Amino acid sequence: MGICQSFFSGGEKHEHPGEHPGHEVDDHHAGEHLDQVEIVGLLGHGGATIKKIERDSGARIQIDRKRGSVSYEGTETQVNNAKALVAAAALKAHEAPDYCGEDGGKKRAKALRVQKRSREAKRQAHDLWEKGDKAGAKTMSERGKELDAQAKKLHDQAAHAIYLHRNGGRPDNYIDLHGLFVEEALRFLKERLKTFAPGEKLEVVTGAGHHSEDHQAKIKPAVIEYLGKKKLRWEELNAGDLLVYT
Repeated sequence: MGICQSFFSGGEKHEHPGEHPGHEVDDHHAGEHLDQVEIVGLLGHGGATIKKIERDSGARIQIDRKRGSVSYEGTETQVNNAKALVAAAALKAHEAPDYCGEDGGKKRAKALRVQKRSREAKRQAHDLWEKGDKAGAKTMSERGKELDAQAKKLHDQAAHAIYLHRNGGRPDNYIDLHGLFVEEALRFLKERLKTFAPGEKLEVVTGAGHHSEDHQAKIKPAVIEYLGKKKLRWEELNAGDLLVYT
């Protein structure tokens, strides 16, 4: 099936206003492949980025997530414009991937600040205890516990905001765990899997760890370990993308 038939419903060929059918071309992102970071960045929240590129260029774009390739449909000018915009979006995804979104990022930063204050309170409690000030140590210890509870609540709020940012508008058989802590990612994955019947498939975007501090994936191995415990079969679509069979 050609690009037009696979991309458009009913297999009908759609034309952009003002374009002559004879000038349309089908083109492929020849010689280039997108990694998971680039694919996620190119799609954008709810597909917003790729839709904007289509509007701005006039070309139709299809992403093959498994191969990491991009196909275009339109005039030569439209396709060239789309390629340039896709390349820019892919570069931006690596330079500053927006894993958390504005709301999630603010909530996460606030949670981490409170968590830091908790550590400081506990350190002060230890120092006061060493100095023999048991009353002061108890006060600071209780303060540390209060801050821990606040931080946990804020982290939960951040996780939900990030999850919504990464998954809002996406199909039910897709889940993106970018931007989450490992325990948060597993919690959302478990909840999503509960909604699946035997024989269904779920695409799980774990990330490949390119933007982790040590460039090592943390969510992916934890997800694979969990799937193994649940005896769920899976295959790797690419370095940061799994297809799970329920």
